[in-house]
Amino acid sequence: MNNEFDYSNYFSSPELLANAVLNQYEKEIGNLTFPINPFKILKDLNIKILIRNFKNLEGLYIPKSSDGDIDVVAINYNRSIYRQRFTAAHEICHYVKDRNNNTIICPINGNKNAIEKFADNFAASLLMPINELKKQVNKYLNENGYIDLENVIYVSEYFGVSFEGCVYSIAYKLHKIEGDTESKSLKRRIVKAKPEKLREKFGIRNYLKLTRELVDFCCYARPKGNTLTNIKFKQFLVLNENRLENININENELNYILADIRLNNDFSKYKSETDKNILEALGNIEMLEYVLNTNEKIDVWKLSKLQKLLYKYTPFGSEMLFPRQSNNIINGAEISTVDYKLVPQELIIVGEKINDLISKKDTLTLHEYILEAIKIHHRLTVIHPLEDGNGRCCRALLLWILRLKNVLPIYIKIEDKSKYLEALNKIDTQNDYGYLELFILQQIIYSLVIFDEKLKL
Repeated sequence: MNNEFDYSNYFSSPELLANAVLNQYEKEIGNLTFPINPFKILKDLNIKILIRNFKNLEGLYIPKSSDGDIDVVAINYNRSIYRQRFTAAHEICHYVKDRNNNTIICPINGNKNAIEKFADNFAASLLMPINELKKQVNKYLNENGYIDLENVIYVSEYFGVSFEGCVYSIAYKLHKIEGDTESKSLKRRIVKAKPEKLREKFGIRNYLKLTRELVDFCCYARPKGNTLTNIKFKQFLVLNENRLENININENELNYILADIRLNNDFSKYKSETDKNILEALGNIEMLEYVLNTNEKIDVWKLSKLQKLLYKYTPFGSEMLFPRQSNNIINGAEISTVDYKLVPQELIIVGEKINDLISKKDTLTLHEYILEAIKIHHRLTVIHPLEDGNGRCCRALLLWILRLKNVLPIYIKIEDKSKYLEALNKIDTQNDYGYLELFILQQIIYSLVIFDEKLKL
C-alpha cells in the first residue's frame, strides 16, 4: 500500500477512516476478500511486525524516528489469533492517524483514552465493514428480524473476529440482537452461549487459515538472535529433543556441557564418559549444530550422517546400518512402518520431493513451504529409515529444510509431546495434515518471540 497517502480528511470518524484505508487497499489488490488480512496491510505499509510475550499489553506502535528508520508494531503472543488480528488492525489506525506521536502503548485492561477508543472502533470497522456485516447478518435473521446468538458464530468466523466483538458490533451498530443488550447483560449472554463450543463445528479449519496469515506476514524475515539468545535457544532445543526420546539428562548437566563445549570447542574430555544419556546428548548437540549451520547440500541420504553424528560418542554408533535391515514399530503409532526391503525406494521418492520443494522455495508462500516440509517429515516417520534415532534425526532434517526458507528453528516442548504424536496420528489415520501444520506454525511463532530483539519500554 501507499504509505504516503494522506488520510487526514477522514480523521473525524473511525468508520470513515477504516473505509478510506480499505478503499485504498482494494485499489491496490483488486476486490476485497474476507477475512481481511491486517498483517498483510501492515507489511504492505512497510511496518515491521513483532510478536512479543506481553503480560499487560495488547500491543504497541513505535513510529520511526528518522528517514532511515522503520515503523514497528508489536502484538501480544499470549492472545488468541482473533485478538491478535484485532490488535493488528488497531495498530494500523495508530500508523495512519497517530504516527506523529511517541510510542503508543495499548493496554489489555483499564480505562482507555480517546485515542485508544478511536483505534478500537477503527479496527472493528476495518475487519467488519458495516455493509458487509449487514449482508452476512441478513443471511441468518430469524422470523423476528434478529440473528440468534448461536448463529453469530458463522458471522464471526467469516470475518475472522472474536465472537464477543462480533456480537457487540451486531448489537450496537445494526441493532439485530434480540432482548436485553445492555453491556453487562450482553456479556453474560455471550458467556452463556459458550462460543468455544460453537466454534468446534468449524474444527481447526478457520483457526489454521488465520494462523497461516500470521506466519506469512510476521515471519517473513529471520531475526538474528544475539549470542545470548542463540545459546539459550540451543539449550532449550537440545534439552527438549532429549526429553522427547526419554534421554535422562537434567538441565544443569546439559548447560554445563554446552558451556564447556562453547568455551573449549572440544568434545574430547567426554570421550571417557560411560553414561549413555550424556553420550547421546553429546551426539545430539553435534547433529543439531550441523543441520543449523552446514553449507552442504541437503538430501535425504544425509540421514545416514545425522544418525552417525547422533550416536558418534556411543560404543555402538559406528555399527549402525543405513537404511535399517529389519522391521520395527513406532511406539504410540497406529500404523506400521514401511517394510525394510522397501525403504531404499521410498527414500528415493522422498529425496525427489525434497529436491522439488527446494527448487520451488522462492515461489511458495511461507506456509505453503512449511506444509510441504511437514509432509516430508511425516513420510519419513512412517518410513522409519534408521535403526535408531528416527525421531531426532527426522526432526533435525525438518529444521534443515525450514532453514533453507529462512524459517527459524523450532523445538517441541516435552509437555507438548502428546500433541505432536496425536497430530502425526491424525495424518496416519485420517490423512489430515491440519493438526500437525497448526502445531508447527505455532512453534515457529513461539521461536519468533524468543528470537526477536527485546523492546525496552
